[in-house]
Amino acid sequence: MSKKPVFRLLVPLALALLMMFSMATGAQLGTAVAESNTITVTDMFGREVTIEGPVTRIIALEPSDCEMLCAIGCEDALVGRGKYCDYPASVLELPAVQSGANTNLEEILALNPQVVVMSDMAHTTEQVELLEQNGIRVIGTDANSIEEVYLNIRLLGTIMGKEAEAEAVVADMQATFADVAAKSEKTDKTIYFEVMPLEWGLWSAGTNTFMHELAEICGMKNAFADIEGWQQVSQEQVIERSPDYIVLVTGMGETAVDEVMGREGWENITAIKNGAVYNADSYAMTRPAPRLAEAVVGLYNFLNGISE
Repeated sequence: MSKKPVFRLLVPLALALLMMFSMATGAQLGTAVAESNTITVTDMFGREVTIEGPVTRIIALEPSDCEMLCAIGCEDALVGRGKYCDYPASVLELPAVQSGANTNLEEILALNPQVVVMSDMAHTTEQVELLEQNGIRVIGTDANSIEEVYLNIRLLGTIMGKEAEAEAVVADMQATFADVAAKSEKTDKTIYFEVMPLEWGLWSAGTNTFMHELAEICGMKNAFADIEGWQQVSQEQVIERSPDYIVLVTGMGETAVDEVMGREGWENITAIKNGAVYNADSYAMTRPAPRLAEAVVGLYNFLNGISE
């Protein structure tokens, strides 16, 4: 009996099996692709959040988050911003929503974002839950140190598929801080950071603040290193400590330096006698964002008499 008919039967069968295998393999590959677009991260609230990517519609409620997203090249993905997000200036063209204690969920839902980024300092667990019940993923950010700013930048880079860009921003910041630190001699001279003006009751920055870290990078000591965070201080304390430099982060405008220089009873403070009062960019120096690198350069230039 000839074997050719059997062979002729086997060929179509083999082809059919091959096609079935190919279809199955294709289905598996399709699943893998879909899974590769699913991102799971642990945010700065300690919550594990799973997001179906790619993320193309996002709202940043805090100015620092808005700045970070723009710095890593995600401005086009922003469909809205918190009321106080103002940098870069181009974001002012975006729809603004209420944030913080006045966060308006209806405003946010109307913009149909996939993800909302918010700070744990300004928002509540109930707000997070309500947003997620409406299908919006919430990423929580928080930073009390420069190292934690790096973590936030990398977190946003991960959810936006901009890991390389985030690392580049972090690397640029690290290089700037390292450069300033390398050329700054350590000294016992002190800086008094005024974060709230006299008319509202003086407040200064102690340890666990960005300003304290920036002072250390510049080789200086914080005049109020014995307090933690931002706290109220008295005129008598400032006068007694007689700081060598005064750095204003009050956002009080062009007249701020003249107001401090003319304060009654402050005339014997070292910084006043030497005219060493600096009106810093308050947003750059206080926001947990990439512009902290610009702030340290400005501070270094002031301390060393370099015109910007």
